Amino acid sequence: MQNPEEIYSALPDIELAEFLRNAGPDHGDEVAVLDIVIRSVLASEGKISNKSIIISLIRALECVDDEAQAAVLRRTLEIVVGYTPDD
Repeated sequence: MQNPEEIYSALPDIELAEFLRNAGPDHGDEVAVLDIVIRSVLASEGKISNKSIIISLIRALECVDDEAQAAVLRRTLEIVVGYTPDD
């Protein structure tokens, strides 16, 4: 299993990677979700992008019934979108 530093180095977005490395306890749930999503996308696609993270988070939001989990997913999605440059 890769440690977070190795996972975050796979991110093309350096600012998002730095956020994840330096996130404090206030963002613990969101960082945990991103760790899972990043590992999942890397395992299935072999590479990672903000777009693939966003799509995974949206899919997860579509399937979740628990409001607390949905709130964490939404906050996580907001973080990633905030670091995603407009195309």
